[in-house]
Amino acid sequence: MLRLLFVLALLLAGCRHPPANRVLPQRSPDGRYLFDFEKGTPLIRAGKKLLLRDQNAPFRQNPHLYWLWDDADRLWVYDDAGKRVYYYQRQADAWRRHYWSGRRSAHPERDLLPPAGLYPPCPAQH
Repeated sequence: MLRLLFVLALLLAGCRHPPANRVLPQRSPDGRYLFDFEKGTPLIRAGKKLLLRDQNAPFRQNPHLYWLWDDADRLWVYDDAGKRVYYYQRQADAWRRHYWSGRRSAHPERDLLPPAGLYPPCPAQH
């Protein structure tokens, strides 16, 4: 029993530092883009240039929100409270937010998947 409590204490101690999916600002893998919040509103920048301020986002910065870039420079956002996943993708003219349903298509090799580290790794601390 004591060994189990010790292991549990070690696991929870690792949750004290913010995981990668909670670090702000967060730079895209290629370093071109930066994700952050301003007054709870999601922002994407390239250097000092503002590319996106999503004032209509169905979420705001809160303790139940997680974010992470994938290797294709898409920004994924997971709202743990609503159990919803969104992603931002750069298109020819601007960044667009999409809802990710998780449904598979007839061509699963083409389906987008969120990055593995998007979901919360640690028990919620309230």
